Amino acid sequence: MRRDTLEELYRAHYRPALLYTLSLCGDPAQAEDIVAAAFETALLTLEEGSPGFRYWLLKVCRHRWLDEVRRGRRRHPAPPEDLPLTAPDDVLEGILREERYAALYRALARLPERPRELLTLHYFGGLPLARVGELAGLSPGAAKTALCRARQRLRQIMEEDGYEV
Repeated sequence: MRRDTLEELYRAHYRPALLYTLSLCGDPAQAEDIVAAAFETALLTLEEGSPGFRYWLLKVCRHRWLDEVRRGRRRHPAPPEDLPLTAPDDVLEGILREERYAALYRALARLPERPRELLTLHYFGGLPLARVGELAGLSPGAAKTALCRARQRLRQIMEEDGYEV
């Protein structure tokens, strides 16, 4: 794979892959390691112009995380509160935006693993519902139902925390 192609893929897909992996493991350092390993796999194995790169990358990240869990390397840190979310133009607007994002991430961290994974894949990973279902091992109907329930539970958590949704 050409270097400029890999750089383009990295710029386009790193952040969604990191957010997804972070939703799985809850540890920024471990998530970065997993995503870096997934990109290394891409460098070594992926053919140039392969369709569905983001889906493939997220699938590799999920499998690498599951390998970590099986090996007993899963960590359970506190929910991420200090993620570098934005680079705001207007400081006050940026602070408010970051506060809303931080509240959303804290609420996501309080969800059980499966709903958190579905929401992250669909909204942060940008995967269509059919791909989310495939990756999670669910039928399209089951994925749609589970995603709806996950959104309802997330909304409930945010409201319990005092944020209007």
